[in-house]
Amino acid sequence: MSNPLPWKGGPKIDEQWLAAVDRLLIEGMRLGPTAKRNAVNKVLERVPEWTRGDCWRRLRQLRRLPEFAAKATADQPEAQPVPAQPRRRGATRGWTTEDKDHLLDWTGYESAKRIAQRLGRSEEAVRFHMGALGMSAKVTDGWSLRSLRKELRISWKRLRFLIGTGQLRVRDSRVTAASFAAWFESQRAGLDAGAEERFAAAREKGEEGYTWERAAAILGVEVERVQSLICAGSLRVLDPFVTDRQFEEFCKKHGSEINLALLDRDTARWLVDDYGVPKPTAVEPTPRSRKHIQTVRACKCGKKIAGNAYFRHVKSCEIANRAPAPRPPNGGARRPWT
Repeated sequence: MSNPLPWKGGPKIDEQWLAAVDRLLIEGMRLGPTAKRNAVNKVLERVPEWTRGDCWRRLRQLRRLPEFAAKATADQPEAQPVPAQPRRRGATRGWTTEDKDHLLDWTGYESAKRIAQRLGRSEEAVRFHMGALGMSAKVTDGWSLRSLRKELRISWKRLRFLIGTGQLRVRDSRVTAASFAAWFESQRAGLDAGAEERFAAAREKGEEGYTWERAAAILGVEVERVQSLICAGSLRVLDPFVTDRQFEEFCKKHGSEINLALLDRDTARWLVDDYGVPKPTAVEPTPRSRKHIQTVRACKCGKKIAGNAYFRHVKSCEIANRAPAPRPPNGGARRPWT
C-alpha cells in the first residue's frame, strides 16, 4: 500500500517497510487490543531500529486516518431493519456513521462509561457495540507514571504536584481508602471531634476510594488541604494511569510545565508536533541542580539512564557489580618449549 502518512519522531525507515508496518498495525487495531499488541511485537522483530514507543507513536498517527475508520466499519454487516412492534419502552436510537467513527476514535483511550456520556447512550449499549466490533472496553493506550517520568525526565515529586493540583488528570483520581485510613490514624489527635464519626460511617460502606470533596468533608477541611496531601505523597490516588487523551490535554493546556531542554531532540519534536506542546520562545538556561539530567549513561546491563539515577542503578545492578573473571598467569600467553 502507498504510505498515506509521513513518519515523524523516530528512526528513519524505508517507505516500503513503513507501508508494511502500517498494514500490520492497522490490522492489529481493527482486531482488538490483543492483536494490536501482537502486531507491535511483530514490528519490533522485523524492524529492530524501532522501539516500543515508536510503535505506539505510529499507532496514534494511524488512528486519525479516516480510511481506518471506514475499513473497520466496512467489515461489519449492515443492520437489517426490524419491523416495528409494540414495546413498553421507547424505540432505540440507531448507530449513525458519525457515532461509529467517534466510538473507534475513543475506544482504548477513554472508559466505556465516559464514551457513553459523550455519545448520550447507556454504558451497556456502548459495551455491546464494542463487542460487536471485536474491540475491548479496556483503556490500554496511555502512560504509567513510571514511563511518564522517564519520558519527560521529571521527578516523582513533580508528578505528584501536577496530579494534586489537577493539571494532570489520571484515570481515577479518588483517594485510596487505605492511604486515607493510614493518614487519619496518624493525625487523629489534630482533627475535630466530628471527624471520628464521619470516618467511621464512611468506612462501614466499604468504599475503595473517596473523591477529593468527600475526603475533605470527612476530615472537615478544605479541598485544597486534600490536594496538598496528594502533592506531598501522604494520600495516594486510586488509579494513577494517564490515558493518551489526558496526556494530550495536559500538553495543550500545561505544556509549559515540560522542560524541552532536558529532552532529546526527537522526543521534544514529537511532543511539539503530535501533542501540541508550545515551543519555547527563548531558550531558558537549565538550572544547575538539573543539568545532570541532560547526561545519559549506558550500564553494562544495557539500560540507558539519564542523570544521577545512573549511579543508584549501578550500585544495585548485578551485571555491573559482577566480578571479572580472573586472568590466567602471563596474560594467558603460552610458555615456550624448553
